[in-house]
Amino acid sequence: MPKLALQISAQLTNVQKLRPATDDAALMMRVKCSSCHEEHKKEVSFSPLDEVDVQGGKGKANFVMSCQFCKRPASANFETPTAKAPLYQPYDGPDFATLCVLEFRGMEPVGFVFEHTTWRAVSEAGAAFAELEFEDGEWTDYDEKGGCEVSVMEVEARWVRA
Repeated sequence: MPKLALQISAQLTNVQKLRPATDDAALMMRVKCSSCHEEHKKEVSFSPLDEVDVQGGKGKANFVMSCQFCKRPASANFETPTAKAPLYQPYDGPDFATLCVLEFRGMEPVGFVFEHTTWRAVSEAGAAFAELEFEDGEWTDYDEKGGCEVSVMEVEARWVRA
């Protein structure tokens, strides 16, 4: 089954690293059925901590659903993290870079929603911003340690084969 990498891109100002706030952070996505190509009506949440039985006793997955239109089963799994490849890789801009890798069965991602995930950033001066949230794809703050503005603007996401 296809492994797809979620890649992000953003314009960083005085920020050197951006990633989800915790290793168990849930990601919100829009998905569609691989069989009938019907897009799911709501955004769905994928958490690396969730373990759900796959229909038919075929193991476990981080996310399981059935298509609302054709009723076919679908599942997704985060790639197992290693010492060299953590679950969420920090983004340091400016080009697209892989945030995480998931394996999809019976569904395809069609979008990613930044606003529903809590993020963590580190400024160039080393100040940590532990629980930032995007508003309309943007985040700004002030770095007391560095005495400058910090921001993440123009966030984008795309899915590519891993």
